[in-house]
Amino acid sequence: MPVCRENGGQDIVLERAAQRRLLLIARGIRAGGDGFAAILIPVYLSALGFGAFHIGAITTAMLLGSAVMTLAIGLIAHRLQTHRLLVGAAILMMLSGIGFAIAQDFWPLLLIAFIGSLNPSASDVSVFVPLEQTALANTVDAERRTSLFASYSLVGSLVGAVGSLLAGAPDMLTSALSLVRTQPFERCSWSMECSVSLPP
Repeated sequence: MPVCRENGGQDIVLERAAQRRLLLIARGIRAGGDGFAAILIPVYLSALGFGAFHIGAITTAMLLGSAVMTLAIGLIAHRLQTHRLLVGAAILMMLSGIGFAIAQDFWPLLLIAFIGSLNPSASDVSVFVPLEQTALANTVDAERRTSLFASYSLVGSLVGAVGSLLAGAPDMLTSALSLVRTQPFERCSWSMECSVSLPP
């Protein structure tokens, strides 16, 4: 019987370690997409013909929508499983990315920006952060949480910087493949939002 308890405890430790890795990987992938999108979105909107006011309004809607969603989730998160909330947020991000790549008029884009979980800044301000930090806190003892949160922030910052650096890819595609200027942005939006929305 003591062996069974020991094996059971080891399984729990391994499961928590796997959860930490998945959460950190998800954070890195999403941070790369956020850094990429922070540069991509204004350029893409400009390529569609929008002026500074419209681009600013859409960006403001993204930030405001993320803030409202984060506050709303904070009120109900204790009643729901964190994993389900993360999956729901991931699906919403994927759908909003697809909608952003399809829509080209101001009002549909403004609505998608507010309702969706797109992030117009290189640092993550979406609903994922509090949910992931809650999940991370449950995978380690109290004395290790500060170190884990520091690793979480470091991964986000470093990979976000790499994502911003890769924001020149659409222009490179435009030159190499002779595409219409908005096509690379649309394709990148599809691929990036589908990839960063993978739930842990």
